[in-house]
Amino acid sequence: MEEKKTSENFMMKLASFIVNKRKAFIALFALACIYSAVSIPKVGVINDLTEYLPESTETRQGLDIMNAEFTTFGSAKILVSNITYQKALALSEELEEIPGISGVSFYDQQEEHGEEEKLEDFYKDASALFTITFEEEEDTEVSQQAIAQIRSVLEGYSAYVYTTVDKDDAAALKADMQVIVVIVILIILVVLLFTSKTYMEIVIFLAVFGVAALLNMGTNYWFGEISFVTNAVGAVLQLALAIDYAIILFHRFMEEHETKETIEAVTVALSKAIPEISSSSLTTVSGMIALMFMQFGIGLDLGSVLTKAIIISLLTVFLFMPALIVMFAKAIDRTVHPNFVPSINFWGKIVVKIRYIGMPAFLVIVAAACIYSGKCPYIYDVNSIESSKKNEFMASKERIQETFQVTNTMAIVIPKGDYEKEGKILKRLEAMDEVDTALGLANVEVSDDGNYILVDKLSPREFSEVAEVDLDLVRLLYQFYALEEKQYSAFMKNLEDYRISIIDMVDFIYQQKENGGIEFDDELSEEIDDLYKAMCDARQQLEGQEYDRLVFTLKGPVEGEETFATIDRIRNLALEYYDKAYVVGDATSNYDLSTSFQRDNVIISVLTALFVGIILLFTFQSAGLPFLLVLTIQGSIWINFSMPYLTGSTMYFLSYLVVSSIQMGATIDYAIVITSRYLELRKSMDDRKKTVVEALNQSFPTIITSGTILTSAGFVIGCLTNNAVIASLGKVLGRGTLISIILVMTVLPQLLLLGDKLIDKTELTKAGKSDQQKEEVQA
Repeated sequence: MEEKKTSENFMMKLASFIVNKRKAFIALFALACIYSAVSIPKVGVINDLTEYLPESTETRQGLDIMNAEFTTFGSAKILVSNITYQKALALSEELEEIPGISGVSFYDQQEEHGEEEKLEDFYKDASALFTITFEEEEDTEVSQQAIAQIRSVLEGYSAYVYTTVDKDDAAALKADMQVIVVIVILIILVVLLFTSKTYMEIVIFLAVFGVAALLNMGTNYWFGEISFVTNAVGAVLQLALAIDYAIILFHRFMEEHETKETIEAVTVALSKAIPEISSSSLTTVSGMIALMFMQFGIGLDLGSVLTKAIIISLLTVFLFMPALIVMFAKAIDRTVHPNFVPSINFWGKIVVKIRYIGMPAFLVIVAAACIYSGKCPYIYDVNSIESSKKNEFMASKERIQETFQVTNTMAIVIPKGDYEKEGKILKRLEAMDEVDTALGLANVEVSDDGNYILVDKLSPREFSEVAEVDLDLVRLLYQFYALEEKQYSAFMKNLEDYRISIIDMVDFIYQQKENGGIEFDDELSEEIDDLYKAMCDARQQLEGQEYDRLVFTLKGPVEGEETFATIDRIRNLALEYYDKAYVVGDATSNYDLSTSFQRDNVIISVLTALFVGIILLFTFQSAGLPFLLVLTIQGSIWINFSMPYLTGSTMYFLSYLVVSSIQMGATIDYAIVITSRYLELRKSMDDRKKTVVEALNQSFPTIITSGTILTSAGFVIGCLTNNAVIASLGKVLGRGTLISIILVMTVLPQLLLLGDKLIDKTELTKAGKSDQQKEEVQA
């Protein structure tokens, strides 16, 4: 009893301090808002999810090597429909003339093609497919100008451009989120208008939400960089998750204001709201903390930012909102209006009446959902996510796949230097049914007949034939090369037996020409320049300081058991020749993501349920109640993630990891609201049925406010953004929240009613209750 009084006295002192120093807190928040507004543009955004793969994964290690050692030129696939072959051929020639384009792959019937190339691979059903290679990497000014000119040339054609050269996901997502935030704010306004007691509270809520969101976005600068997922949905989720805090404080104030003046009412309300809101936020924070234990780094990123968002929301409600309430006290009194939220006693009576039917049905549904959610068909490829709104990139890919086969570009990164081994690997790759093409320095052809490749060592006569250069000039060049490399033995033996690789000889001839050591006629000089440029392009893409890269294309899907098995075969093939080798590409990225997902799935599910269970145990001092509440919310999660299996659709793995944690952490609050009301009312009401009905009726305004906003925010995000990752997260979150609300408003009251004796028997403080009651009577 003494401890309770001490706690209440501390809370009153703290609340009094906050209210008395309200002007100072307003100034402090104003400065913080200025700092945040200045810091927002400095926040770096990471658009590539592979950046968050663990350092130990093959994809992460291979990508780091490739980014450091190789140049990857921009590329594009363009499908033009309703075009004749002759017009398509003329269009390919026009595209190839654009500055910044190094080549356009299309089928010319007048030229010779390899056996693997057929007309139907480029032209079919009045549709032409062009594969374009740029002269530079995709983010350079030259490439950007080239793609802009390509689009200009394609005006008037029915064209589909599949490229990442001018694909700006960040800008598109930013534009989408601006619209989404406006719509979500409008939804919040409508919901608050319906559930508010005074119109002024809506203004106060929006001010509190705006300040909290601004502070969170600005302080993301502390992390340096955050993912595009976190950057896009952070503010919206913060509003939806933290709205309860402001509602609880304001409703407490309105209750106290009925009998007290503004300052006293705010102080008392704040003293009661701080422990209540802090306790409520713990379950949400626990879900965010569970995300941080993910092996996939995006969990730490999202969990950290959202945890910070919740803490900032708490501080804004505790320190800033009381000042606003005092400041607008007169406006609050003037704008009081009748309560628009209807009584739902009828619903409570229905829930009580069907409990003996509803409870068995719930248990059967949850058991089935648990099984079916385990069979949920997960996907890991970001470009395979189904979304309502498709961007040009996805629409073009799907259109191309309707007529032509779209292959997956992959790479093997191996130690540099042994062209003989590389040649053997490339030949074995080309012999695999699953591989469409394979390219490395060890198979780059430099002759029309295909008899010579770039790394072949040739005699002077052979080089003369390949390069179509005078034999005497070639012999002289070979002598100069031997002197330059101090290989004097070449003069001791027959020069015709001296062999130099084509790649080294072309490099030497070009350097001599540039340095003025040897003069060539204009035609030969131009041929040398062209050959040297082609060789440099090949080297930039395929040869690094310490590693070489073999590029190949896989047929079939970008993920799945068969694809992953093929990757294992290719990796083992490379490891037959080298001690270390990295297979890199979308397919290996998906493979690594699927591997980390299996671990992360278990960790998040266990930790979230464990954290929430422990918090509920201490909150309600009952061993049975946490089980009932977690069963309700976990049941909603199983139902949510059984939907893809039942509807024959797929689920993006990240949607499960993020939403399952948020759904458990956030929607458990709805269960806590009803349970708290039920436990409080059962002290003064003997009829448990009436207690449940009344608990539902009193809880409805809070649940409908927060739940409607979170559900609406999820569905709005899912339907209005063309970023497939964000759209998937939004839809799954919206659906999950809706399912949680339905179960909390139907199943949980039945569980509380039927488990009333269990609650009594498992109450941890029951033994000391009689002594405490005696003390209260004496007091």
